[in-house]
Amino acid sequence: MKLVGYINNQKENAFQRPVYADKKGKMYTHTTDERHNVIAFVETQPNQNFCTLYLSKKFSTNQKGALVFVGKDGYIHYNDAPSAIDEIIHYLNDHSVLFNTNGILDEAMLLKNRIFSDHFIVDEFVMKMQPKNEEIILSFDFPSPKKESVSTQEITTHEDQKQSSAVAKDENKSEFNEALRQLKSAEMNFELKLKLRSAERRSKLKMFNYQFKLNQNSRSKKAVDS
Repeated sequence: MKLVGYINNQKENAFQRPVYADKKGKMYTHTTDERHNVIAFVETQPNQNFCTLYLSKKFSTNQKGALVFVGKDGYIHYNDAPSAIDEIIHYLNDHSVLFNTNGILDEAMLLKNRIFSDHFIVDEFVMKMQPKNEEIILSFDFPSPKKESVSTQEITTHEDQKQSSAVAKDENKSEFNEALRQLKSAEMNFELKLKLRSAERRSKLKMFNYQFKLNQNSRSKKAVDS
């Protein structure tokens, strides 16, 4: 489906109803869920209120629908919802005094919350899952090998092995693995999956280096004792 126009039910400072078309030229409107993901396309026969647009992006079910906004003095902005909403909010903020846009601005802010309620924020070490004030924070920090090498010189070989086993056990029960199990049922785009796999590899490499240092310290301790 591609965006081909909108139904102009309200002339100015309002969100309009997007109209899509398939390859055969049949036209559709969409129905969306509470996160503005398209549930279904419903065939329609636009009347005299139909206005033409064109956007080359493709739209399908289970993805964000389009937004079409018509402002004052011929202003119009349209795109997929995540791309369009911030620009529309900027327009409303910039013209709030001139055009008295407070009501439609509140509607736009609520719509933005809906659109981004199922998005993930990912950086090098932290991932947050927020919808509805729920948040999962994943940390991949491990004890510094240098600090551990100093402290473990005063610990027996048996305690070193016990500590290494305990760390491995904690890693298996880590928040990272637990969160991944919870997120397996969530829809994640390809980029997010790659970031998660990269973060998992980094955490396993840190764990390997940490255990390697512990084993080195253990062998050094044995050599000194003998």
